[in-house]
Amino acid sequence: MKRYKRLFVLLLGLGIFGIVIGVGNLVRIRRNSQPLEIILIQKAIDETNDFWESISEGARMAAKENGAELTIWGPDSEREIERAHQLILEAIESRPDAIVLAPISYEETLKYARMIEEAEIPLILIDSIMEEPAGAGLVATDNVEGGFKMGELMRRHATEDTAIGIVGHVKGSSTAVEREQGLRQGLGEYQDQIVDVVFCDSSFEIAYDITCEMLKKHPEINMIAGLNEYSAVGAAEAVIDMGRADSILMVGFDSSTREIQLLEAGVFEAIVIQKPINIGYLGIEAAAKLARGEKIEENVDSGSVLVTKDTIYTEENEKLLFPFFGRSKEGL
Repeated sequence: MKRYKRLFVLLLGLGIFGIVIGVGNLVRIRRNSQPLEIILIQKAIDETNDFWESISEGARMAAKENGAELTIWGPDSEREIERAHQLILEAIESRPDAIVLAPISYEETLKYARMIEEAEIPLILIDSIMEEPAGAGLVATDNVEGGFKMGELMRRHATEDTAIGIVGHVKGSSTAVEREQGLRQGLGEYQDQIVDVVFCDSSFEIAYDITCEMLKKHPEINMIAGLNEYSAVGAAEAVIDMGRADSILMVGFDSSTREIQLLEAGVFEAIVIQKPINIGYLGIEAAAKLARGEKIEENVDSGSVLVTKDTIYTEENEKLLFPFFGRSKEGL
C-alpha cells in the first residue's frame, strides 16, 4: 500500500512539473510572439544635427527588422542634462523590454544608468561611455582612434610655425576627452603647438562665437580641429566670415550635409566620419537580442573613416557620406 502511495505521489509530482513546464513554455511563446518594447534615449532630438538624425534612422531600421516597437526620446539639446535624466526615470517607469541609452554626462548619468540596472531592465549604451562600466554592451565609435586620424593628418601638414586651436563640444564628455587624446597622439611632437582649447556645449552659435574670440586672441593660429558636428561647422563658418579660410587648415569630425559642402569647397582639409546609422542599428539589434536572452558582444566599434576632398566620391565613402540615397543594409 505504501509503495502505491509513493508511486501516486511521484506521478502527481511529475504531472505538476509537466504543467509548470508547459505553462512556462506558453509564457515564453506568448512573449516571443509579441513585439518587444524598446526605448532609445539620445543625447538630443535635433533635426539640425545629422548625426542624431542618422542614429534614429538606423534604430528604426533595426526595430522594424527585429519586430520591436521603438520609442525615441531625448532633450532638445545636449546641454539639457537634467531633462535627459528625467527621461531615463520616465523610461524606467514605463518598464520596456530594453533601454538603449546615449549617456549625456560622463559622471552624472551613471547614477541613472544604475537605476535602470536595479530595475532589471536590459541596458545597452551607445555613442559614449561613463566613468564606470554600465549596461550589458556598448556600441560606439573608437573615439581615440578617430581623434588620432585627425591628428595624424594635421601632423603631415605641420611645421615649426604651426599654431593649433581645438574647438571641442562638451567639456568632460567621454567623446570630447577621447577625441582630444587621440588627436594629441596623432600630432606627436606637434601637440606642444596647441595654443588653445575651447568648448561650445554642442551649439553651432557658441562654436562660431568662441572661434572668433580664439582667433582674435591668437591670430597666429593656422590649424583648427572641430571635434563634433556642432564645433566643426560653427568653427568653419567663423573662419570663413573672418576671411581666414585660405590661411587656416581645418579638420572636422562627423559628416553633416554642411560639413560635406565645406569639405568640397576646401574649407576642411578632411573630416573624420562616424557611422551613426550603424550605431543606431547595432544598438537596437543588441537590445532586442538581450531582451530575448541571446548573447551579445560587450563592445562593438562602429568604425570611423578619414575623408579628404580627393576621396569623397570613392564608392565606399559615398555610401558613408550619402547613406539616405540608394540606402541598403550593406555595411551594417
